[in-house]
Amino acid sequence: MTQRTPTPKAAPAALDPEAEEALRVAVGAAAMLGREKVQALLELPDAELGHLFKYGIMQLANLFTSVTFEGYELSRQTKEATRTRKDRRADEGAFEFASPSDGRQALVSERKLLLATEVCRGLGITRQVLGKALAAGRIFTVDVGARRYYPAFYVHGDFDRTALERVTQLLGSLPGWSKWQFFTTPKASLGKLTPLQALSRGKLALVERAAKAFAE
Repeated sequence: MTQRTPTPKAAPAALDPEAEEALRVAVGAAAMLGREKVQALLELPDAELGHLFKYGIMQLANLFTSVTFEGYELSRQTKEATRTRKDRRADEGAFEFASPSDGRQALVSERKLLLATEVCRGLGITRQVLGKALAAGRIFTVDVGARRYYPAFYVHGDFDRTALERVTQLLGSLPGWSKWQFFTTPKASLGKLTPLQALSRGKLALVERAAKAFAE
């Protein structure tokens, strides 16, 4: 059976020249994947494809800014300054779990992602209770390789668990890594804080508003 390519629902918005050129290059690169892989991408919901594509771009952008600048390695002084800023934010209570550029396996090694047994032990609950929370959308998982992990911030003392669960439910059926992106990415609407940092400062209403917009 011949597969049909989805028809765009609306004409694309006008873009500035640089964005238009970048998008044209990205589409050209996608064409090199082959028909089956392109078809698999087209079958994703528009919102999910957009979130995942943007997440991938953010990974690349963070890699460029944290590792190289115009082909040269960052100086030791710049690296130390970056480390100092991170330490200062931690001292100010701006809890950081990860930036989108962190490798997924690194998140496991750094114990920012935990197995179900560890989450149950940390929260003092049974696997059955954890399963119900997952089914109700109050908590989410991400896959790293063949294993399923839970974000460690659900058991971290810096956050109100009830507030975290409310925000998680507002993210609806988005993929787990998209939800992780939401919680760990700074947002202008939150004063350039991540939702996790904003929650640690009691800004639940603002984070809920940001979650609703992100899910849409």
